[in-house]
Amino acid sequence: MKLSTKNGRENKIHIFLDGEYSLTVDSEFWFTSRWCRIKEIDEEDLEELREDIEMRRAWLKALDLLSLRSHSQKELIVKLRRKYSQETAEAVAHKAAELGLIDDEAFAEMYARELIERKKYGISRVKNELRLKGISSHIIESVIFSLDFDSKESIINLVERKYARKLSDEKGRRQVIAALQRLGYSYSDIRAALSEFDISDETDEW
Repeated sequence: MKLSTKNGRENKIHIFLDGEYSLTVDSEFWFTSRWCRIKEIDEEDLEELREDIEMRRAWLKALDLLSLRSHSQKELIVKLRRKYSQETAEAVAHKAAELGLIDDEAFAEMYARELIERKKYGISRVKNELRLKGISSHIIESVIFSLDFDSKESIINLVERKYARKLSDEKGRRQVIAALQRLGYSYSDIRAALSEFDISDETDEW
């Protein structure tokens, strides 16, 4: 098959095989690849060209995603898989990690602090959210260990800001406890924090 090209808009290169349109790539990829020097290809070459173009498109998509915010490696793979093959998504994410564009430990630390400071999550909820992002157990434990986080103090601040008015009766207290547990605080930490408030002896049955 004879391979030819035509310049398109916005630095696009249109690829033609035997005079018929086949593919479009960006000019940077085209002129830095070996394909720009080839005039004839067979079916095997064409398949390789298609794979190279898919990898290029997936890489550009990854750069777009990473320009918006940090991602974990698993998170990036999942997003790329919406359009590209598993093999391509994994290869692109691996390349991004090698180039330092993805750092699961740095991402985990940043994300954990965001969950604690903005969403007021407790440690168990933070760990679960990090696992959902594909962060490994040893990184999670290392990040959690490095955090300067006082669960009791966090609960007290939450209660004072959001839940204090519900502590006057048993039903309200149980609702508060349930809400704090959903945020990822342990029952023992919740009880310790609530003991700082002026609550009647009815709380003995918590």
